[in-house]
Amino acid sequence: MPIVKIKNNIAQMIIDAIGEAKLQIVDGDIFVIAHTIISRAEGKQFFIPGISPSPIAEIIARKTGKDPSLVELILNEASKILKVQNNIIITKTKHGWICANSAVDQSNAQPNSAITLPDDSDKSAEKIGKILSENYKKEISILVSDTHGRALRRGAINIAIGSYNFSVLDNVVGREDIFGYELKSTIIALADEVCSAAELVMGQADEMAPVIIVKGFEQRSTISNVEELQFDDDKRLFR
Repeated sequence: MPIVKIKNNIAQMIIDAIGEAKLQIVDGDIFVIAHTIISRAEGKQFFIPGISPSPIAEIIARKTGKDPSLVELILNEASKILKVQNNIIITKTKHGWICANSAVDQSNAQPNSAITLPDDSDKSAEKIGKILSENYKKEISILVSDTHGRALRRGAINIAIGSYNFSVLDNVVGREDIFGYELKSTIIALADEVCSAAELVMGQADEMAPVIIVKGFEQRSTISNVEELQFDDDKRLFR
């Protein structure tokens, strides 16, 4: 796919790319879309030198060694600062995600720029999903992905931050294992697993493959949204 610019029609760009690749779309196909292209199209790429840092951004910048203007953008995307340590700002974003630097990313952004998350990834996924479903007359699903780190483990993986027509969780409580024991608490994060699998093809650098089509996946539960992947604050084990 070409580099996405502001106000580009993501759904139409996907349709054009599928046509050029002569891919066949069938019922059940899942489109995993890197949020960066949605963010660019929705005007969520910011020119860092044009941002005026606040006094608190200046203080955090001195502590982390980050550009004060970049820190200001991180703060603008945050609803709460949880920790500042080791050149990383852990925040709870205004979307509800807990992650490093409010998910503000300079990779795959224009020079001197940074990309933030879409304002509403579920809404973006729904808009794209409905256009693609109508175009192909097929039952399809959309997952919007982002790369996140994990508590207590090194390395990043792709997770879902938006969804349309997908069962993001599979609650297997009550099922029996191979020895007949009843599962008591197991809930599978299907949306995150699919996004992580797609990342193996999508990549993180210059692959130019921000949309991956996952085929042959059987949804196991009722349709739900990505907000169900989040713990409430009072239930978080690590703080």
